[in-house]
Amino acid sequence: MYEVEYSALSDIGCERSDNQDRWGADGEQRLFIVADGVGGSRDGALGAQTMVDILPGYVAHHLPPDTRDEPDAAERLGRAVSELSDDLHEKAQTDARFAGANSTLVTVVIAGSRALVAHLGDSRAYLLRDRQLQRLTRDHTLVQALVDAHQVDPEDTRLHRARSVVTRYMGMPPPARADASAVELSAGDRILLCSDGLHGVVEQGALAQILDANREPGHACAALIAAARDAGGPDNITALVRNVSGSQH
Repeated sequence: MYEVEYSALSDIGCERSDNQDRWGADGEQRLFIVADGVGGSRDGALGAQTMVDILPGYVAHHLPPDTRDEPDAAERLGRAVSELSDDLHEKAQTDARFAGANSTLVTVVIAGSRALVAHLGDSRAYLLRDRQLQRLTRDHTLVQALVDAHQVDPEDTRLHRARSVVTRYMGMPPPARADASAVELSAGDRILLCSDGLHGVVEQGALAQILDANREPGHACAALIAAARDAGGPDNITALVRNVSGSQH
């Protein structure tokens, strides 16, 4: 089992009046979360906070310690995310406070030598290894669907008007289907979870450079948020950085 050092920061950005991003961590489960209230929903901040507060319980139920080495561990994490989304949608039918409490969610569980990843929406997970940054998630957005259909060039997505229109999110009409995957870890790896307020304005190459130049997670988070603000900071910005160090034990 690798040692995991992490830090996270969230910033309102330069144009918003409130921050609807949230992040969370459960050290015992080695679980990390970033959630972003869906634009246009009535209470995205409540949705994002609910994800951070409640997901650990769903993960504990679906992914107990004795299952984390199983081949279907990532699928189990995905089921936890999907079930929470469906339960949130059901709750919204009888509790008006949750009628507009929708958010994105990206979560990672460090399970032995693997990182288990699950998400709904356009908050992302990245892996930095040997100075190369790899995306571990695929956005659930209208513009990504257009890219997949070869109707939009990937280089044009950052400025496309459909960039922020999410097609899957927490609290969506069921059944929610979270994407889930697993990646083998190596000592020295860095994992970044972030909202689109970061990856939407700072290019992937720049993210890699900032992470590489700031080994300490807290410094990396501060530098990432500063870069997003320098780029205009049109949205809330959240970054969670984890270092994977040592050897398995």
